[in-house]
Amino acid sequence: MKASKLRELIKETIKEGNFDSRFKDAMGGAGFSDEEQEDIMSRDIGSPFPGPSTDVGNGVILAQETIKNWRENLYKNMSDSELDSFSKEMIEHLLNNTAAQSTAKSFFKK
Repeated sequence: MKASKLRELIKETIKEGNFDSRFKDAMGGAGFSDEEQEDIMSRDIGSPFPGPSTDVGNGVILAQETIKNWRENLYKNMSDSELDSFSKEMIEHLLNNTAAQSTAKSFFKK
C-alpha cells in the first residue's frame, strides 16, 4: 500500500463523523435502543482537557497564604538544620488527620 493511500485511510478512520457512526453501530449491536443511543451521543462531556479546579475553599486559600508568608519571612531566617527539624515537626502535626494521611499515601505511591 502506498504511503499516500495509507494517510488517506488513517484520515478517514479518525474523522469524528466516522467515529460517531462506528460507535452508534457498536451501541446498536450491544442492545441499546435508538432513544438510549441518542441520549448517550448528545451528552456534553465538557472540555476534553479540564484544567485545575478553580473552586477552592477558604482552607486552600489560607494554606496558600500561609505557605507564601512562611517562604518570604520564616524559611529565609532558618539554617538547614533548623528547617529540617521544623519541617519534620510540621509534617507530624499536619498528618494528624485522615485526609492528610490519605494525601500523603497517594503522594508516595507516585
